[in-house]
Amino acid sequence: MAKMTAKQKCWKAFAEFIRLRDSENGYANCISCNKMVAYPNGTGALHAGHFYPRSTTYAALYFHERNVNGQCSHCNYFLEGNTEAYRKGLIRKYGDEIIDELDIIKLVGARKMHSFEYEAMAKHYRQLVRDMKKVRGI
Repeated sequence: MAKMTAKQKCWKAFAEFIRLRDSENGYANCISCNKMVAYPNGTGALHAGHFYPRSTTYAALYFHERNVNGQCSHCNYFLEGNTEAYRKGLIRKYGDEIIDELDIIKLVGARKMHSFEYEAMAKHYRQLVRDMKKVRGI
C-alpha cells in the first residue's frame, strides 16, 4: 500500500471535519438535494463535496470550509456535483454573497501549499474532529 502524501492526510482530516460539522445526531442533509444521509456510516454515503471541484482549484478552495459541504454520494459522483442545486444550497446556507466570495477566492487564491502547511492544517482539523466527537459523545 502506498504511503499517503501530506495533502492526502490533510484531506482525510478535513473531510472528516466537514462530515461531522454538517451532521447532527448521525444524519446530515445533502447541500444539493437536501436528502437525509446517515453519518457516520460504512458506505461512504455522506461525502465532503466541493462546489468548485477539487480538480479545478488550488488549496484556497480545495480546503475552504464554505466551498466544501456535506453532500450525498449520488449528487457528488453520479450527478458530478449537482452544481446548480449545490449553488442554491450554498445561498440557502450562507447567504447571497457566498458565490461572489468563492469566485474572488478562486481568482486570487491560486497558490500551491507546501507539505508543512498541509501537515499543520491536518493537525488542526484532527484536533477539531476530536473536540467535536468529545462534545457530541461519539
